[in-house]
Amino acid sequence: MIKHRDVYIGGEWVIPADGEEIELENPATELPFATVALAGPDTMAAAVHSARQAFDGGEWTSLPKEERLRRLERLGQYLADNAARYGDELVQEIGLPLAFARGGVMSAAHHVKYWANTWRDYPWTEERRGVSGVRARITKEPVGVVAAIVPWNAPHSLSASKIVPALLAGCTVVLKPSPLNAVSLRAFADAAEYAELPPGVLNVVPAGGPASDALVRAFGVDKVAFTGSDATGRIIAAAAAATLKRVSLELGGKSAGIVLDDAPLERLVATVPPAFTLNNGQACAAMTRMLVPRRRQAEIVDAIAAEVGRLTVGDPADPGTAVGPLAFRAHYERVRGLLDGAVRSGGRIVTGGSRPAGLEQGFYLEPTVVTDVAPDSDIAQQELFGPVLTVLPYDSVDDAVRIANDTAYGLSGAVFGADPEQVEAVAGRMRAGSVHLNNGLSVDIGIPFGGFKASGYGREFGPEGMDEYVEQRAVFLDGEPFRR
Repeated sequence: MIKHRDVYIGGEWVIPADGEEIELENPATELPFATVALAGPDTMAAAVHSARQAFDGGEWTSLPKEERLRRLERLGQYLADNAARYGDELVQEIGLPLAFARGGVMSAAHHVKYWANTWRDYPWTEERRGVSGVRARITKEPVGVVAAIVPWNAPHSLSASKIVPALLAGCTVVLKPSPLNAVSLRAFADAAEYAELPPGVLNVVPAGGPASDALVRAFGVDKVAFTGSDATGRIIAAAAAATLKRVSLELGGKSAGIVLDDAPLERLVATVPPAFTLNNGQACAAMTRMLVPRRRQAEIVDAIAAEVGRLTVGDPADPGTAVGPLAFRAHYERVRGLLDGAVRSGGRIVTGGSRPAGLEQGFYLEPTVVTDVAPDSDIAQQELFGPVLTVLPYDSVDDAVRIANDTAYGLSGAVFGADPEQVEAVAGRMRAGSVHLNNGLSVDIGIPFGGFKASGYGREFGPEGMDEYVEQRAVFLDGEPFRR
């Protein structure tokens, strides 16, 4: 049994005086495996104070970017070297398959490498002449203290996508993990010590609702970077508005793949199953709706269902497992409830939908394909966060585009077809932050990622990801006084 009674603030491990301890359950066994401490509001206030002091004191901000990058390289290398340890903890926390879990831990090193190769190309400083002839220097300055609030489904990679650009820009960070990741995200505190980050530059503070609310509302926080549900995103945006904080929100999705009439079946079989089952189906950008020509529905559904049926569902610690359990009991019950509701409304489960044979313990769900539901049904509109694909027929391309765009979300989408011009034309009509041509899902840390509509605002990855952690300052180098 793992026991952690402390959180990481100001370069030290601190026992929260106002916190609570909770027990974590392994979703593969339904047995407790850890007891962890969560911070209360006063402890969170101490973390914000530590980050504020570290920023205002200037020790980190005044370092040349080359030196900040060198420390980040040490942080990334530590996580890469210890990916097995922290990845194995993540497997116990949320049931993520082993390769995904360890790869997520290693992602910090990839983010650092990206910025090591590209930081000099970022427009940190620019000189320009205005329309009046005045010369000005525009500089990118660190936004200040960042509250990085990350979800449980991919905690290391989603922490790295915030921490690395924020620290390189000169910000300081309070990382707020989900309580579910209070064990494995200690990795960033250990890495901060190894990298010799000054005290307060990176604080790691797992917390529940009250302390998280205190973090968002804290006057000492300049920027909130949040990844999670749209419901929580709305709460954060409203709370942050009181102090006019900068906010970026990467929220949920209900991504659709439009299959055109000439789409090759073999390409669909190769790309659709991983697009809705990766991360055990718990990915915001997962392609969970597939829109197919009505005349080809049976052919396509049968082929996808056959391929999905070949996926290995089982122990996430087994390297051969493709799909593990859902992350926790309440989430599992919610997904099962939405499937049951679809069936009651006339939907048909083509494959999956049940607990796999031989797995009597754990929050396991077979990868599932559902048909015969309406486009406005709950299962076709709500973000399930499970390995479930809903197939919807259409009668014309205009019909398909309408259905694809007719959700609250706009995170990702896909178009499949044999004619590149038609594929691109349809892709251009999709209201989504990312659109994939003849593929269900791609993610690249050099390409901006974010959504339209209720999928949030702001971007992660690429130069656009750095934009979220800087302010622009104009320094007027000359000019004439105002004249009456």
